[in-house]
Amino acid sequence: MFELASSTIPMKNRFVAVFFAFFGGLVGLHKMYLRGWSAGSGRLVFFFLALFLRWPIVLVILTIVAILEGVLMASMDQETFDRKYNSGIPQERTSRSEQRQQPHERRHQRRAPRPAAIFSGAGKFITSGMKKFRNYDLKGALADFLQAETRDPRSATVHFNLACTYSMLEDAGKGFHHLSLAMTHGFQDEEKISSHDALAFLRIQPEFRAFVANGYQPVSEHQALESGKEQNLLEELRRLSEQREEGKLTAEEFDSRKRNLFG
Repeated sequence: MFELASSTIPMKNRFVAVFFAFFGGLVGLHKMYLRGWSAGSGRLVFFFLALFLRWPIVLVILTIVAILEGVLMASMDQETFDRKYNSGIPQERTSRSEQRQQPHERRHQRRAPRPAAIFSGAGKFITSGMKKFRNYDLKGALADFLQAETRDPRSATVHFNLACTYSMLEDAGKGFHHLSLAMTHGFQDEEKISSHDALAFLRIQPEFRAFVANGYQPVSEHQALESGKEQNLLEELRRLSEQREEGKLTAEEFDSRKRNLFG
């Protein structure tokens, strides 16, 4: 997921970093928290050097710089913070669909990613939900992401994670709904939508191609039925599910055939 990092490196919390910048930035505490050990150590050396040589102006400068860095992180949206400081989040790349010619009216209507509500409390639920998702606790992850949504309802990160979770739970309606909201609120990595494993269930839905062509907005049933290819995939998935329920396939055989189907 965007924000469902595959890395096991602990996620850094933006609000904790802001707190350290305001109340420990003078000695580089926020730099060390964000794994910037060299910069943090340098800040600490300057602090003790200024004390030893009695250079109050240096202490004032260090304080001002730390406060400015704290304000910058406080106004930074969660996605930008994750890309910069949480190594498990991949950098956004120019999407393949943006390289092809197609109607852009819907794309121009999307909002730029907004600065997340400062200290909204959504961050801890996003982090907790991502951890549960990686451990396949989908219901627990869903509960956390819904809590994050109530605190930051315009977060592209939250809606993309909800879309991935609903897709894994095979709830296509809600998955498409939150994927549409993620794009509306500034999510831009269309290549991730076309390749992310968690969205495989949405991609095999008959309306997915029309959903994408319609600017990631809901489409009518008539628009969704165009080539029949996705419909065949859906029918095959349903047939495999029935065979699993009837005991004709083991769980391992079902997972193997499902992976082949999505591949």
